[in-house]
Amino acid sequence: MTSEPIKWNFSSYTDNKGRTYIISYYNRWDPVKKQSRVAKRIHVGRLNSDTGEVSLSKSFLEANPNYVGEHVFYECNALVIRTESDAEAIKQEAQKDLDWRCDCVSFGLTYACWEVAKKSGILFNLNSVFGEEIGTELLRLAIYQLCSHSMAMQNYEDWLAMNYLPEASPLSSQKISTILAKVSQENIDQYFKLRHERVTEDHLKKVEEAKKQNLKLSPMMMAIDSTSISTWSETIDNASYGHAKQDDFLKQVNLTFCIDYFTGDLCYAYESEGSVNDMTLFADILLRMQSIGLDLGKTLLATDRGYASILNIQKMINCKLMFLTGMSLKEDSIKATIDRYKDSLNNPMFMNGKLGIYARTADTEKRTSTSDGVNDEHKVHLHLYHDAALGERQTIALMRDLQNILDKKIAHDTVDKKDWKKYSGFFFQNSKTQKWCLNATKVQNACKYHGYFAIRTNTIEDPFQSLIIYRERSIVESAFRQFKVLNESDRLYATGTTYKGKLFIYMLAQAIRMMMSVTASNHQPNAKVLPGDSFDKAMLQMQRLQASRPAGRGIYIVKEIPKKTRDLFETFKIPFPKKQIKD
Repeated sequence: MTSEPIKWNFSSYTDNKGRTYIISYYNRWDPVKKQSRVAKRIHVGRLNSDTGEVSLSKSFLEANPNYVGEHVFYECNALVIRTESDAEAIKQEAQKDLDWRCDCVSFGLTYACWEVAKKSGILFNLNSVFGEEIGTELLRLAIYQLCSHSMAMQNYEDWLAMNYLPEASPLSSQKISTILAKVSQENIDQYFKLRHERVTEDHLKKVEEAKKQNLKLSPMMMAIDSTSISTWSETIDNASYGHAKQDDFLKQVNLTFCIDYFTGDLCYAYESEGSVNDMTLFADILLRMQSIGLDLGKTLLATDRGYASILNIQKMINCKLMFLTGMSLKEDSIKATIDRYKDSLNNPMFMNGKLGIYARTADTEKRTSTSDGVNDEHKVHLHLYHDAALGERQTIALMRDLQNILDKKIAHDTVDKKDWKKYSGFFFQNSKTQKWCLNATKVQNACKYHGYFAIRTNTIEDPFQSLIIYRERSIVESAFRQFKVLNESDRLYATGTTYKGKLFIYMLAQAIRMMMSVTASNHQPNAKVLPGDSFDKAMLQMQRLQASRPAGRGIYIVKEIPKKTRDLFETFKIPFPKKQIKD
């Protein structure tokens, strides 16, 4: 019998200086240890990671003369001989790929954002809805928007040359427009349905863990708010003239965010016509969320007074939803209730010293809803509040504005039209002396309810606990402030075919930022905190971490991570990066 020919295998390894080498080996069965063991290993040569070509060692060529003078490449764990023309084409293509990216790139911030998107499932959900290619590119564009402080999309490829994103390639403006045009309201809804399901599942796990420790966890809470985005575009269907606080000469679209209290994740977003106010819009938002399958039955919805109306309260009761809503004092019944309890709302025994707020609950209201012909009765708590310091500031601000106008009137100076439209009702001109004066009764009525406000809820009985939850709504207001900075000073530059995609990019960027901010704010007392308590400062510090590419290599070496950056990675619960990363 003749022995079987030896089967040589090929493998690669990288040393601590980042150099990659190819080795060849074969195995033999060890009858004692009863396993296959490496019998012999020889050095083949050094691998050019950019082209895949192997510089064969002298000893290997002496043992294998058939490779002398050939262009040998390492492909699929094997040595492959290429022709002269093929080898030159591969080298040129590799050089072309290397030319567009700098040898030293900013690494820390983009790495952190990418890891957050992976850990939170954003990348997985994007790929599930849009496919791996488009989903990954959408995430890259979102991180670009967040880390570049909202540069124009046309600058993406120039920015990418100086910043790390895994396996990214430059995109032309036309290619980016093509990607954005693939984003529709339907797949946006699919994406947010997946996000809401993930947040809900995570919260239920926390509830179960709390039960095991005999602790009670607050219900899942979602803050809802809207803002207007001005636009120059004439091709966006939902763009229309509305009640803009600035740039009223531009059309606008409305954008509603629904943000999870505990994680900062964006669970839903709704873009609508710019002329519709929040109060009218609210029923459509609820209908839309329910129609795409979002289960809101275990979620406390927190909204501000812009959404408050008797109809909206009844709508949430009919839908059997938990709610906590700031109320507008334009409702006469609320003013009457405040008048009835005004003594209590100025009594120190009704003040929470830590909050510095007076509060008490008015008589519990009873509302009914009808389901399948059966009338159900629901308790709704009306919590009343008085912030004396806030009331004083509001009165001072009003009187300052009125005094400025009065001085101008007396001096016969011109008063700004907007100011006069807002405050003209507070003034009158004496028919005899022609002197301008303040209307004392109207001033007193205007100041009567300064510092007073109210909250309605069917869930939280304690007024101070309700206030704490309501104040945490600042998470969505903070999101809008940051969103507008990302959105180039509140203005949307996009066409009708790409604007949904562009808004979606901004939403993704905002979700990543909010999750990182909330993760940092939930730190333990002895944990790391953000430098200067500023996320922007943290971003700049992480941006300083760089990675460099050795000449002729297709990998980057991450530079030594400073302690400040390591602390930030720990704060954001991000794993430290590997020393070597692929381009």
